[in-house]
Amino acid sequence: MAQTPAQRRANEKHAKGVEKRMGKPESAIKKKETKRSPVGIAAVVLLIFVVVAPLLIEQLKVLPYIWGLIRDALAKVGLVSG
Repeated sequence: MAQTPAQRRANEKHAKGVEKRMGKPESAIKKKETKRSPVGIAAVVLLIFVVVAPLLIEQLKVLPYIWGLIRDALAKVGLVSG
């Protein structure tokens, strides 16, 4: 049975790889695996949004109250008329 052109290219590619590895120790041949997170970037962004956004909104609700306290304290000292 004759090889197809795709099979021939695959065989040649494999042969080149085997040829490059000949005579080299196993540790030099092994490819280093890149560590990937099991959680996708989109999931992390969504989690941060879900956790951080309510905190920021709550701070914006508290901000007028804190500003009022600061203004009252400055009025007591006499730096601001109030």
